[in-house]
Amino acid sequence: MTASQHEPEAIWTRLRQAGLRVTPLRRRLVNLFASSGHWYSPQELSAAAERVGLRPGRATVYRLIDALMETGLCKSYPQANRVTRYVFCLPEHHHHMICLDCGKVIDFATCKVQAPDATFAVKDHAVDFFGSCAACQKRIPHYSG
Repeated sequence: MTASQHEPEAIWTRLRQAGLRVTPLRRRLVNLFASSGHWYSPQELSAAAERVGLRPGRATVYRLIDALMETGLCKSYPQANRVTRYVFCLPEHHHHMICLDCGKVIDFATCKVQAPDATFAVKDHAVDFFGSCAACQKRIPHYSG
């Protein structure tokens, strides 16, 4: 999923409303993040940007992630090692499968989650799956799940 494939002007408008100037560098960072299909810590996003020839400053990356979070275009996943990783995603209802080995993120919109108690009025829910993708399972000898 790239930002350019999903109503890019709506994305840029949201970011402007969050008080962020939409510069060419920020557009390229958003496109990189959105098209990667991976989750990133701010440091990992900076490193990925550098690998494709971008040189964002640390503050640029943090401001962009803050604006994406504020506008609902990104979801955070705090990790046990005090690192928070982020997934670029559009605000419509969906869930993720995240590979803990390679960081691959798969979005899926099919949702059959129901509260076990029919008298409970559900207003929202969050369901994400963490594990190993098929490619990582093949790479890891004797993967036992």
